[in-house]
Amino acid sequence: MSDIYVRPYDSGGRGSNKGLLVAVLLAFVVGGGIWWGLSHRAEKEPESDVVKTTESAQEASEPMPEKKPAKSTKPAAVQPDVNRAFTKAQALIRSGKLAEGSTLLEDVISTTTDAKLKDNALRVQGRANMDLFLSDAPTDEKKSYVIQPGDYLDRIAKQNKTTVDLIRKINKIEGDTIYPGARLLVPVAPFVIEVDKSTRTMDLVINGTRLKRYSVGLGRHGKTPLGTFKTVVHQTNPDWSPPSGGIVPFGDPLNVLGTRWISFLDATRPELKGFGIHGTADRTSIGGDTSNGCIRMLNEDVEEVFLLIPRGTQVVISE
Repeated sequence: MSDIYVRPYDSGGRGSNKGLLVAVLLAFVVGGGIWWGLSHRAEKEPESDVVKTTESAQEASEPMPEKKPAKSTKPAAVQPDVNRAFTKAQALIRSGKLAEGSTLLEDVISTTTDAKLKDNALRVQGRANMDLFLSDAPTDEKKSYVIQPGDYLDRIAKQNKTTVDLIRKINKIEGDTIYPGARLLVPVAPFVIEVDKSTRTMDLVINGTRLKRYSVGLGRHGKTPLGTFKTVVHQTNPDWSPPSGGIVPFGDPLNVLGTRWISFLDATRPELKGFGIHGTADRTSIGGDTSNGCIRMLNEDVEEVFLLIPRGTQVVISE
């Protein structure tokens, strides 16, 4: 029995059990901490997802603010187009295609917002229209007239409300000799003169179409009368009778009438007298209010109009 060894209770074996117990407790604490952290994170993450989902839903349900188009600093696209059209029209006119060039210029005039370009287009178009009208080429503004037995130029001019000089010019006639059965080109309708006081311009219109626009001078302090008139006296190289009296002969530097005088009257307002269309050599007086009530034109312009219109032509002045 003495061979049997029994280990006392407080020997080394007891210390080993205590260490094991400490290790187990330590593992339990660490594991519990990890479990708690994971559980807490799992509880928080759904809340975050819910918030994000709610915000996304609100963003989707709210309309996006409307974006205003950015303001362009580039000029309107039409302007380069009309510039090119103006250049092309000039080229057509130089090549002798007057009608095509004039039509293209009308597009420029009606669409451009550039006042200078519009004025240039009107000037070029007027010159082209006049060259075409005074030629012997058929146009919409001219019609054919067959000379009848007993006709003479003055009778034909009165019948067609035009001038003998214009018939000669268009048909390349010198003198007064004409032959029955031959054809002449004459204006398709009488001319009408339209004056716009607001722009100080005068349009020469035929059959509703502007043939040419002129810049004119008008009366100081609005003295040029408004209304509808008819031309009466057409005079070449006129003498001038100033309001103060007397006569200033043609050619005198004090004569303000230039090379042509065309008076106009309104039969319903006989008190309006002494008004007319006349020439001037003073280019600075064109485009302003410079006369005593008459319509002033450059000498070369009034001579052109004088060729085209007969006595009795309608003059409409508006503002």
